[in-house]
Amino acid sequence: MPYVIDIITTNDRANLVSAWCHAVEDLASFPGFVTAELFEMKRDIRNAHYDFVGVIEGDDTVCESDAPIAEPALHTVERTLCRLEIRLDGTPNHCDGHSWMVNPFEITNAQIPEVLDMWDKAKDHMVAKEGFIDARLFRARSETARYGLINVARWRSAEFFMAALDDKAYVRHRERSMNYSLHPSLCSRVAAVFKTDVPVQPREYGQRG
Repeated sequence: MPYVIDIITTNDRANLVSAWCHAVEDLASFPGFVTAELFEMKRDIRNAHYDFVGVIEGDDTVCESDAPIAEPALHTVERTLCRLEIRLDGTPNHCDGHSWMVNPFEITNAQIPEVLDMWDKAKDHMVAKEGFIDARLFRARSETARYGLINVARWRSAEFFMAALDDKAYVRHRERSMNYSLHPSLCSRVAAVFKTDVPVQPREYGQRG
């Protein structure tokens, strides 16, 4: 199933959330729509230059729609058409307060194989750590996309993720990642809609989750 991932910058976060929800409500009426999630950047880990990341799943009609997800005069949206490369499932957890680590990899198509190797070696460390829930690694469909890979990983809390990141056993993976232009951050999910959830309703702006 195709995905579209939007890297969004804005000077008006509340307006962006509202505009995104209205746009996704329209997309949700398409027969091929599956899911949509909006993540707000809360903590910059390394050169996270964006404010939001939107992830939409659907068929080509949904993902290639030219309907604007937000008003161009107010927000900048950089769109990448993707496919799901890898999914990792850890321990199911249904409590509130999850934190998402979102990481757009600004890499060339030629770098993708070596970065996938790096990611594969690092994932075993993360998956084994307390607090890991699941992860999705998306790969750009275009060989010329700015972001060749985009990782979205869910943790029980930001504290669990940072403990795993700062673990001494992770040092060699972190050092290897410095060879690439990565933009990781910790995010909260501020809006989400699934095929059966219409209309879209955002959480009260600023609410963590």
